[in-house]
Amino acid sequence: MPDRSIPRALLAVLLATAGCGSAAADDSPPPAPEATCASGAPMIRTELFFGMDRLDEPDVTQEQWQEFVDAVVTPRFRDGLTQFDVDGQYLATTEELIREDSRLIMLLHDGSQAASDSIEAIREEYKARFDQESVLRIDEPVCVDF
Repeated sequence: MPDRSIPRALLAVLLATAGCGSAAADDSPPPAPEATCASGAPMIRTELFFGMDRLDEPDVTQEQWQEFVDAVVTPRFRDGLTQFDVDGQYLATTEELIREDSRLIMLLHDGSQAASDSIEAIREEYKARFDQESVLRIDEPVCVDF
C-alpha cells in the first residue's frame, strides 16, 4: 500500500491555489464576508475535499458517500450545497504519485461561527467514519447573486 502521509487530494489543490491566501490554515473561523460587492451579497464559499481511498479497507462507495451527505452534511446546510466528483493526486513521501477519486462539496454561508462549527463537525465525522487523515477546507469571500 502506498505511503499516504500527505493528505489526500492536497497536492492538486495546492498547485491550483498556489499563491492564494484563502486556505484555512488553522481551526479559526473564516473571515467575515467583505461588504464591497458590486452586485449580489457577500458570503463565504467553503470547499471541502474528501478522499475516497482507505488504507486497510475498500474505498468509500457511492452509497456510503451519499448516506454521509444525507445524514451529516445536508442537515447542517439545508439551504443547499453543490457536490462534484473530482480526481485528486499528490506526491507521497516515497516520491510515488498517488491518484485517487475524491469528492468536493461547495457550501455558501454567512461566515458565522455556527457555520464554521458545522463545517468542522462534517470534517471530523468524515475522518472518523472513513478512517481519513484529513478533509481539506478552503474558505474564500465571494459575492453571490441568485
